[in-house]
Amino acid sequence: GLENYFKSNNIKFHRADVGDRYVKEKMNSLKYNLGGEQSGHIILGNFATTGDGLLVALEVLNSLKNNGKASKVFSVFKKVPQVLENIKVKNKNIVENKSLKEKINQIDKSLKQEGRLLVRKSGTENVVRIMVESSDKKLIKDTVNEVKKLILNYA
Repeated sequence: GLENYFKSNNIKFHRADVGDRYVKEKMNSLKYNLGGEQSGHIILGNFATTGDGLLVALEVLNSLKNNGKASKVFSVFKKVPQVLENIKVKNKNIVENKSLKEKINQIDKSLKQEGRLLVRKSGTENVVRIMVESSDKKLIKDTVNEVKKLILNYA
């Protein structure tokens, strides 16, 4: 939803790999002072080099003080349904398999503008994470199931 809002208002939007480190690297390379992750980590580059929840909370409160009610401020973009499914596997590095990556990329391309697919290994456990977002809930369910089946066949 936020990405769509940015695009419709000609605001630049860039993606980085998951993790504060990669977000901060992208911010530095683009000379941006704001970055974040879907998990809620927000980096305010003018004040910190990593996500700081208290700092972000204070900045949000300050913005609300200056701009009005949260319901008004946060209603400017339409939320897009999203599903995140964790698949337990013996070896999370299966996502590096060239053939599997190609098949996942084909599925991602088939979504076109209708949705977004992200498949990645967990940094902390033997889990592959599948994230699908789309305004079409059936497309989300079908895509998650297709990717899950594919991963389990390779695992």
